[in-house]
Amino acid sequence: MLMAAWSIVLLIAFFSNRGEDVGRLSSTISNLGGGPLFGSGIFDSMAGAAVALVIFIAWLGLGSFISIFLGSENGPRHSHVLELSIKAAMGAAAWSLIWFLLGTLGLYSGAAAVTTAIIGTLLGIFAFKRTKAAVSESRIPEPAGMFDRLLLLLAAVPVGLSFIASLAPPTAKDTLLYHFSVPKQFIAHGSNAVIEGNIASYLALGTEMHSLWAMLLGGVIGPRSGEAAAGAVIWLFFPLLLAAVFGFAREIDISRRWSLIAVLMAATVPTAYHVAANAYIDIALAFYILLATYSLTRWWKSSNNYWLLPVAIFLGAALSAKLTTLFVIAAFALVILFRVRKAQQNEPDNVGKLAAYGFGALLLAGLVASPWYLRTFAATGSPIFPFYMNIWEGKASGWDIERSNLFQMMNSQYGGYVKTPLDYLLAPWNLSVTAQPEIATHFDGVLGVAFLAGLPLLLFVFWKLKDSDPERRTAINICVSIAAAAFLFWLFSSQQLRYLLPIVPLLAIAIAAAGQSAAEKIKGSGRLLEITLTTTATASLLVSFAWFAQKAPLRVVLGGEAPEQYLTRNLDYFPYYEWLNSESAPEAKVWLINMRRDSYNLQRPYFSDYLFEDWTLKKWVWESGSAAELREKAKQAGLTYVLTRHDFLFDYDRTPLVDDKKPRAENEEKLRIARDFVLGSPIRSDQRFSLVKVF
Repeated sequence: MLMAAWSIVLLIAFFSNRGEDVGRLSSTISNLGGGPLFGSGIFDSMAGAAVALVIFIAWLGLGSFISIFLGSENGPRHSHVLELSIKAAMGAAAWSLIWFLLGTLGLYSGAAAVTTAIIGTLLGIFAFKRTKAAVSESRIPEPAGMFDRLLLLLAAVPVGLSFIASLAPPTAKDTLLYHFSVPKQFIAHGSNAVIEGNIASYLALGTEMHSLWAMLLGGVIGPRSGEAAAGAVIWLFFPLLLAAVFGFAREIDISRRWSLIAVLMAATVPTAYHVAANAYIDIALAFYILLATYSLTRWWKSSNNYWLLPVAIFLGAALSAKLTTLFVIAAFALVILFRVRKAQQNEPDNVGKLAAYGFGALLLAGLVASPWYLRTFAATGSPIFPFYMNIWEGKASGWDIERSNLFQMMNSQYGGYVKTPLDYLLAPWNLSVTAQPEIATHFDGVLGVAFLAGLPLLLFVFWKLKDSDPERRTAINICVSIAAAAFLFWLFSSQQLRYLLPIVPLLAIAIAAAGQSAAEKIKGSGRLLEITLTTTATASLLVSFAWFAQKAPLRVVLGGEAPEQYLTRNLDYFPYYEWLNSESAPEAKVWLINMRRDSYNLQRPYFSDYLFEDWTLKKWVWESGSAAELREKAKQAGLTYVLTRHDFLFDYDRTPLVDDKKPRAENEEKLRIARDFVLGSPIRSDQRFSLVKVF
């Protein structure tokens, strides 16, 4: 009863903060209509989905082939669903490295995409022929009741909505900044050589290799098919993650129903929907880390070093996707250290071997990811460029230590500009209740209240009650330990909600295990706990659906709406890009200022500062005595047009152009010069944007 009352409080508080999405659902839901539903564009979407399916078969085929050499160790609770996820993950990790190598050799082409797809498909056919067991579990199936079917249906809703959205033209900021734009530029160059001035091209882009493959393969059919394929192939990590959650839970003897509740909790996180719908990489990261954690639990139990190879592969794949995996690797190191310490008591002769193999697996993970970081090191002098240049300085055009430090400061603003001890203490509440998308101080995302509802249950069960299954208890302890360590690293670094997604599946499994243990030991509590966690998780579905309705991608995916119309609805600056793409000369170079550095939709040469997009403007303004002089600087740099978002640029209290060390009169004069340059004789303009021609 206490948990039910706590959940009601959480739901009331949660919905009181949802005025910008759920609160507007009655008006935004009309976006789903407004015109014909079907058109010829549906064939591009279907082709993109088909290409993603081919790539998935290739993942599974190569992963199955690799597993032949790694061997296997199946337990009595073996889940074929989890086995499929593991093989797909191994294949995805391997294909990512293959595409890195192809890029290094300058072989990014349609022919390479088709050839690799054929090889992958043949491997997939071979894998299916070798698979005798159905995609199920190696145990007597539990009967699936109505409630189980409801759980599965509810979990399928965000998966289905995100799949539809993934096929639509991209509109999310980071997708346009680099998840799609960098692969597009790599394809144009035929290689993965870093692109001068594009700082995002120096990042580890292991997951984006699948987008690149999909763009090339779908591009054989047409550009729009390639774009849809790129979104769909990254979306694949979402259902694979949920399958892995279910399989992991079943293997540690969590019932079908409670396993489905864990799946529902992970599936209904609104930010998980957003990531899957927009080709962000955080779901892939969570998928790899979940499987690495599962492998670590198997190693802990059996001391069989076979399981350290998947740990290395999956952590390496995660590190190839994002540098923040280092925090998770640190958490893994702590778990390995505890295992070695335990061995000192029970297996003293095995201590050295356990330590060597355990920490060796972490070093091997670094080796798996090293090609990306060695590439960056060779180009800049720092493997972690463009981050932490105060620790390891690197050099590249368009970036310096000052901007690197500003980037660190910008990341520290997530969760609040100034954080007090009370803010850190209240972080779980704020994450669950007050978090908002697109607002850095509110974590730039939405988690929902299901995890906060289940946290007291988790603490109570695993501190006060003894689990009847020691193996399950050990696995959950490892999941909770890694999640807790990663959360602490997150809490004192960049509090961006997306960065927490890797621990969401771990906590979902742990809470489900706690619910099952409580139901077994406290008579009559089972159904109430099931309903409570299901209700709190389902509440978040309204947020995901509201976000889906705001962008309304259904008609463009089915062909009833033209991609240009969809982009105009969702990107207020897109008409300016349309004008440049159709009216300017092909060689005309455009200077983008505060345009989210969206180079993906611009079919012209461009210049734009990375992240701090008015950096060059500020520098030139302070070096110029007039707008004419500033215009001459732009002309000498070979710039033909300047497209600027200016709605805050000339507000003295908000603009980054002001130098606080200078007198106000001097600052106002510089703002006047910038205003004359940006707004003088525009080709077209409105209250937010201005397009001018330099010469």
